[in-house]
Amino acid sequence: MSKKKNKFDLTYLVHHGYLKDGQSLFFVSDPSKNCRIIKQPNGEFKVLAEKETMTVHGFAQKCLGQEPPDHASKWLRTESGKSLYDLWHAEDLIEAA
Repeated sequence: MSKKKNKFDLTYLVHHGYLKDGQSLFFVSDPSKNCRIIKQPNGEFKVLAEKETMTVHGFAQKCLGQEPPDHASKWLRTESGKSLYDLWHAEDLIEAA
């Protein structure tokens, strides 16, 4: 069983090498809507979009214009096309194999 929390944690993904500070993320259905991962003064990571710092959930909500119908991590992807949801659950898949 993974030692990782069940709750989505962008900081965890950065600290464990799945994502990097400064990395761009893209809205899945419109790559022109994008943000960058940035480290906060308290050590946590959030995203910066159009000079506004927010959570992954906040950015997905802004892109959709409504509350995400499923987990916000499914609505953002990396340059390589991996969704944050897939990265979040990558360790679970490895342990299950």
